[in-house]
Amino acid sequence: MYRWLVPHVVLPLADRLSGRRVGREIRRLRALQWESREQHSERAISQLRHLLAHASVHVPYYRDVMRASGVSPDDVQSLGDLSRLPITTKTELRDQPADRLMADNVPARRRQPMKTSGSTGLPLEFFWDRRNRDRYLASYLLSLEWAGTALWDTRITVAVPTYFSTNVEATSPLVRLARRLALGERTIALAADRVTASAIRAAIVGLGPRSRYFVRGYPAALARVSAELLDESWSLPQPPRAVITYSETLTEHDAASIRRAFGCPVVNYYTSWEIPQIAQTCPDRPDLLHINGDRVVLRVIRPDGTDAAPGEPGRVVVTDLTNEAMPFVNYELGDRAVAGPACPCGRGWPTLLRVEGRDTERIRTLDGRHIHSGTLGHFLTFEAGVLPHVREYQALQLRFDHIVLRVVSTPSCTVEATRALRERLESFLGPGMSVAVERVNRIPTEPSGKRLIIKSIVDEPATRA
Repeated sequence: MYRWLVPHVVLPLADRLSGRRVGREIRRLRALQWESREQHSERAISQLRHLLAHASVHVPYYRDVMRASGVSPDDVQSLGDLSRLPITTKTELRDQPADRLMADNVPARRRQPMKTSGSTGLPLEFFWDRRNRDRYLASYLLSLEWAGTALWDTRITVAVPTYFSTNVEATSPLVRLARRLALGERTIALAADRVTASAIRAAIVGLGPRSRYFVRGYPAALARVSAELLDESWSLPQPPRAVITYSETLTEHDAASIRRAFGCPVVNYYTSWEIPQIAQTCPDRPDLLHINGDRVVLRVIRPDGTDAAPGEPGRVVVTDLTNEAMPFVNYELGDRAVAGPACPCGRGWPTLLRVEGRDTERIRTLDGRHIHSGTLGHFLTFEAGVLPHVREYQALQLRFDHIVLRVVSTPSCTVEATRALRERLESFLGPGMSVAVERVNRIPTEPSGKRLIIKSIVDEPATRA
């Protein structure tokens, strides 16, 4: 019922009665995704110059940044010209008085107070522009379409308790009931640190045999559930439409395990509190993620600040093209990614090959290399072949020359397999690096409730004598 009722009756009626434009926005995005890369680039440059013109006049912080760099909005003729502006970090924004970051011509009613989760140890208070709420919702609806599901399909969310208190429980019961009746929207919340395969199966059984649903949650928790399902040879009453992962690094190892256990596509959803809905797995090419080019300019940059070439890893720097209340321009999220090529699916939005995770998640080798979580995961999955033998892993750098690889092993993880894994990882990390493989029952999570792929207690890179 809701599959026809929501798009054809509820959303158009809600737009008409409220003056909002969610329905119009989702139709615009459906068409926009098929425009060429050149058209998307032209549109983004136009939006970028408008944003910079606004910020240079009305936002003291960016006015000073542009003056100091000698760059005016008219000087920006391409997206690559953003490299001429300094990169803004979370630490720099935290050090600024609030009135220097907010636009003086945007009324207070348009500012929606927000704050980051603090998982990096640096929480940031900021503002969304309420004028963008319809674009945010339309982007979310399109992301569900790409995943093969919809708003009216039941959502099983596996996250930390703070997520529920912020996003689910904070909504009044009356609003939740209204959304349930009008949109068919329903959320079943399971805590990531305590979720089990039996809890997932019980939730699915409770939906009924013909119910449509999808799973959305942290990849580490879903990978643990997947290992239980596979070990016990449990089949689900019916597979979800998709499993959508977010908030943590999705390794190829975890994606393969989740795909096998749940019997459905696995979608990587890249988002942040400051700039939501940044990128998502292409519905036709699961090896690529499309950047939301309607709202975001994402640059993967080299150490010198220039744009990385397709296939090249680098730091993620983003610009929100739509937030005029508190702009984010050339903002470093603290993540790493690999720049992608043009997607053969025909969608013109830019791509990423993969998101490698937090920039702080890295092994520093004695020969001066930095091995990030995505690179380590790719090696372990495709070169070391850990998938049949290991459920979970975490690399812990205790010394400059020593790594402990914690593994939650499967019954097939023999002494020989462990020795081969250690030898291959030592060879990958290079001369002078030693590895110990430690079997554990569980990989511990951080205070934020998230799991790190790489955890280092080494502060400075080593130089080999």
